[in-house]
Amino acid sequence: MSVDTRTQSSATTGVSVPKAGSAGTGGGDDQRPGGPLSRLTVRGLGAAVPQALAPAVLAVLLIVFAVLSPSFLTADNLLGVLNQNALLLLAAVAMTVVVRAGGIDLSIGVAIDLAALTASALLADDYVAWVAIVGGLVVGLLVGAVNAFLIVVLRIRPFLATLSVWFIGGGVQQVATDGGSPIYLSRSSVPDEFAWLGAGTVLGVAAPIVVAVLVLIIVWAALERSRWGRVLTAAGEQPTATRISGRLAGTSMATAFIFAAGIAAIAGLILASRSQGFVANSGQLYVLDSIGAVFIGTTLSRTGRPNLFGTLVGVLIFALLTNGMNLIGLSFYWQGLARGVVLILILLLGVLLARDRARKPLT
Repeated sequence: MSVDTRTQSSATTGVSVPKAGSAGTGGGDDQRPGGPLSRLTVRGLGAAVPQALAPAVLAVLLIVFAVLSPSFLTADNLLGVLNQNALLLLAAVAMTVVVRAGGIDLSIGVAIDLAALTASALLADDYVAWVAIVGGLVVGLLVGAVNAFLIVVLRIRPFLATLSVWFIGGGVQQVATDGGSPIYLSRSSVPDEFAWLGAGTVLGVAAPIVVAVLVLIIVWAALERSRWGRVLTAAGEQPTATRISGRLAGTSMATAFIFAAGIAAIAGLILASRSQGFVANSGQLYVLDSIGAVFIGTTLSRTGRPNLFGTLVGVLIFALLTNGMNLIGLSFYWQGLARGVVLILILLLGVLLARDRARKPLT
């Protein structure tokens, strides 16, 4: 007697049972609630929630301030926001490199300040633009070299080493300027090439924005597409394993601090050009916000890895928050409070959602 292999009828119930792999089951994939496909979908959605927090906050800021202020979303205002925060973006890019390597750099502001001081002093003494630019870059890189020596050679923890350099750099500024006296440059003493860094344009876009975006692209390529970037990332995430495998973790850490200081020095040159001079400790204003932007950016990575796209989102959150509050007339004193609250909420919710996702059964 032949038996139909596709269905079997029960003598008592008359219910037909489809065979696995038949058309009625979609090739054997269990699509019922709680089946493998639904569990996979829940896993994917759950993994995406923490990474969407920072972009969601950015979107909310855009919507809220667009409603409260008609001028918020205008091209002139948004380009102005990017121009005003180009230095913060450069500082945050520099900080991303160091944090990616497993460190922290509290002396980013020192590299900015000393580069601005050097360039301004050279221009005040009637040196040509390229000498001021090269001098500022060299002094900024020297700050990174000092950090690298303290951390890699003397094995001082990055936090303590860069904190020390922060204090020393502040003292150097005071000594070099007779107690912090500003350096003001007359328009005639600022060469056009140097003035372009702070006030020039490229196809209608402010030069600081162009420089910051170019630096962002170059650093992204170095971190994500080069052997140096891979070794740097491995040294930051698994320093012991990297050292055992023979890779130069110490060298990677040293180059990270020098590279970061060079980026900060570029920010210092733009600062000196924009302000036509030097004011002591101006660069320190960017340190804490740059750290906050980097750690907001880590929420966009499933592994908590610092990344430049996330850092850019963090900078935009701070920039748009400050600009929007200015447009609606809120006091300056509320802006620091608002930045702190937003930072805490993003980081805290990211941790809680990631923890909840890890504990929740995928059924």
